[in-house]
Amino acid sequence: MIKLFITDLDGTLLGMNHSLKQKDITAVQSLDEKGIDFGVASGRMDHEILEVLKKVEVGAHRVSQNGAFLYDRDDQHIHSQTFEGPLAKRILDVIEEEPLIKTVSTADSTYTAKHSKWIDLISEQLFHDIIVEPSLRDHVGTKIHASKISLNGTEHEITEAYERIHSSLQGDVDIFISHESCVDIMPKAINKGTGIQALLDTLDVNPEEIVCIGDSFNDLSMFELTPHSYAMSGAHPKVKEKANHVVDHVYEAIEDIEKKMKDECSTF
Repeated sequence: MIKLFITDLDGTLLGMNHSLKQKDITAVQSLDEKGIDFGVASGRMDHEILEVLKKVEVGAHRVSQNGAFLYDRDDQHIHSQTFEGPLAKRILDVIEEEPLIKTVSTADSTYTAKHSKWIDLISEQLFHDIIVEPSLRDHVGTKIHASKISLNGTEHEITEAYERIHSSLQGDVDIFISHESCVDIMPKAINKGTGIQALLDTLDVNPEEIVCIGDSFNDLSMFELTPHSYAMSGAHPKVKEKANHVVDHVYEAIEDIEKKMKDECSTF
């Protein structure tokens, strides 16, 4: 019996320029009448997830910033984790020479040390402006409590940067390609999988009773939790390999689960 449906946002439920498909919205809204709870697991901040939920007109459990923050659908705080100051500064030192756009996220803000046209482009896909703070490194760990550190660039640049950073920081952080143009660095053992597991423990729900759908490498940790995992057809081939099903749209996953639940009921 499925009790919880969890979706990623960007590239899954959410398209470019914050677009949503009406069929996906309708399918998500129908979950409640099927007795299925709804959740979102995203690299975005919690306040951004809430903005999307306003458009969908539903409430949801929320795993934000790849598991750094966790709230239930009643807005009760379950979990949060940020970097220790010295480690955050070390990460900034390691990535200093990388020819990529670097940003530092806190619970509700995003910072960068230098403005560029790319910062403006990234800001357009967020629900808030990126703050330019030239003294960013000095403030990290004191005024700025980092929960996620990201690098943005071309797919080729991101792949190469991932290998270098992973080699330098392996064992101290969780690092993954969250989008073809972005690498996210997280505190150790903080990812969507651990965030969802904390939620399941709170709700007293088993991993076999949830469905997860996503499209990026940061979704693999939640795919590993459940046999009911769905990848978007536009995802990287290695991401699709790790999912048990592949669909074009979120509503197709919901329809598939509904069919399977009906088939189960008909056997009794």
